[in-house]
Amino acid sequence: MAPPTDVAVVFTTFHPSEALLDVVRSLSADFPIVVVDDGTDGPTPVLDAAEELGAQVIRQPENRGIAAAINAGLHRAFDDGSRYAITFDQDSTPAPDTVRVLRSAFTALDESPLIAAVVPGQFAEVRQSSSRGPYPDASRVIQSGMMLSAGSFRALGDFDDALFIDLVDTEYELRILASGRRIVSAPTRIGHELGRTLRLRPFGALPPTVTTMASTPFRYYYRARNRIIVTRRYFRRLPLRTIRDLLVDLAYFAVIALSARPRRAMGHLLAQGFRDGLRGRGGRLPATTATSAAKITWSTS
Repeated sequence: MAPPTDVAVVFTTFHPSEALLDVVRSLSADFPIVVVDDGTDGPTPVLDAAEELGAQVIRQPENRGIAAAINAGLHRAFDDGSRYAITFDQDSTPAPDTVRVLRSAFTALDESPLIAAVVPGQFAEVRQSSSRGPYPDASRVIQSGMMLSAGSFRALGDFDDALFIDLVDTEYELRILASGRRIVSAPTRIGHELGRTLRLRPFGALPPTVTTMASTPFRYYYRARNRIIVTRRYFRRLPLRTIRDLLVDLAYFAVIALSARPRRAMGHLLAQGFRDGLRGRGGRLPATTATSAAKITWSTS
């Protein structure tokens, strides 16, 4: 089957590795490619090589966060005339048929304006839908691998660049749902590096050991802050979803705080995130906070 001709592929990058070029090479013959680099400093041989492969490369002058990079790529894709655009992180590896399968979902659903986005049914080890059927509703989606229509993007607006990183895709999903539109999944998958899985020891040498994914410590500032912002923004329209997600994150934060060393530093990091979320403060975390977070380690088995 011939590939669709109305889809652009957007990659967001920051100090990308050469693995990005393999994915760009595999897609560039069939789709226009937009690569948005979020402020990589120094030489950029991978970005230069991507341009040689035919990709449009947008170099952000500074690190402005994942949402700003996504927005820049989507605006370029839609301004150039694409009806649909799919976003990928630099370490995502779509299956050969991913773009075609996601685009086919819009056709199968009669290009309904209520379908804002289509995502892969499987993202790495995470299922994005628990329902059966050809195009079931998706939930708790990840933006890498999300295909949006130009009409939906213009109606819904940009991703919230004030969030900077973490829960950027969650906020957009809730915005879609609150607008009465749908996100559906299609039968394809993409590979992705989700992060480190660690065996954390919240109580040191004492049991239990908790196996979970752990991010770089500074990310917990963003996750705590943005969870408060997102909960306050959508509580009235989506109360069950927002409260459940908040409670799950609070339990996770408790494990993270107990497993961090020094615990006090992680406690301060999370508390500052909560405070800034209640104040509605967005953007990059303060430099002093980043310095403190860099000293945090994990108690692991």
